[in-house]
Amino acid sequence: MKKILYDNQMFTFQRFGGVTRYFADLIFNLPQDEFGASLPMKFCENHYVTVTYGKKYKTFSYPRNYRWRRRLYQLANLHYAWKAIKYDDYDIFHPTYYSPYFVDTIKRRKKALVLTIHDMTFERYPQDVLIYDRTIPHKKRLIAEADHIIAVSENTKRDIVELLDTDPTKISVVHHGYRPIAQPSEQLLDRYILYVGERKGYKNFFPWLSAVRPLLVADPTLKIVCTGNAFSSAEKAFLEKWNIADRIYHISANDEQMASLYRHALCFVFPSHYEGFGIPILEAFSNGCPVCLSNASCFPEVAGDAAIYFNPSDAQSMLDTLRETVTSETLRRELSLKGKERVKEFSLEKMVQNTCDIYRKL
Repeated sequence: MKKILYDNQMFTFQRFGGVTRYFADLIFNLPQDEFGASLPMKFCENHYVTVTYGKKYKTFSYPRNYRWRRRLYQLANLHYAWKAIKYDDYDIFHPTYYSPYFVDTIKRRKKALVLTIHDMTFERYPQDVLIYDRTIPHKKRLIAEADHIIAVSENTKRDIVELLDTDPTKISVVHHGYRPIAQPSEQLLDRYILYVGERKGYKNFFPWLSAVRPLLVADPTLKIVCTGNAFSSAEKAFLEKWNIADRIYHISANDEQMASLYRHALCFVFPSHYEGFGIPILEAFSNGCPVCLSNASCFPEVAGDAAIYFNPSDAQSMLDTLRETVTSETLRRELSLKGKERVKEFSLEKMVQNTCDIYRKL
């Protein structure tokens, strides 16, 4: 039996997020007759570990701000990670993020290192990286040290090769796997377009919103629903200036509400210039939601012909594509059916199996 050791970096840092969802789905679905998985940590509030898979960990009730609590968790959990890395019996180490704190120890112990790269966003958009953030040099070092690299899309693999001159034979593409995690709640709103996630820079939300504003003006019943972080004061000022503040809704949705938002939306829109994969696309497909995407990055690779595409740098293209989707029930029905078929190609079982194939070779 091969033993795989994972660390707690992102499980300590994130309560929700695509990285920890990916690792939780991988760790807790490995074939137990062939692989032993270890995730050493004592404190955790990550949703996918504690709720989706029902694992029990200790938590702090104070301080109330999670940013402060997670710092305490990081300090406490680091001890358990270090102990396992230095002394436990394992064959492969698979970190959940890019801190290289473990490199010297696993090299000395001659353990194999597998690294998953979810995207190269920081490398593509370094202007958006905080000055004290060390992710870029840390990731570069781990990519050089890794025995094998998992890229979540062909687009991400191309970026690794292009930006870091990495040997492509060292990289395998394993697409994310998807499974529904909740039954939808009751319908929350009607006649809305759904936007999911962050709205900064390369996400292209405000340029897209500016482009499609004429559609909101022409149709007073049409709304846009956003999830993720609440709107900042600067963002609210933009909405007020454009006279559409009353048409833009923010919902802090739980899993059941998210499923409902997808299921009842006129369409889901992803106008980003760059993503590593785009799990919300699969969430939309699974819930029968028509999908409008940028014709950029990994999107055509993931969605194929099950989405309608626009040029994220062309305001008229963004407006025309959304108008066509919103006004054509036939198109929406066609996209919904294609999406339900497309998502079957991204099963959780396939992701786990392809990852196990990599483990077996090391």
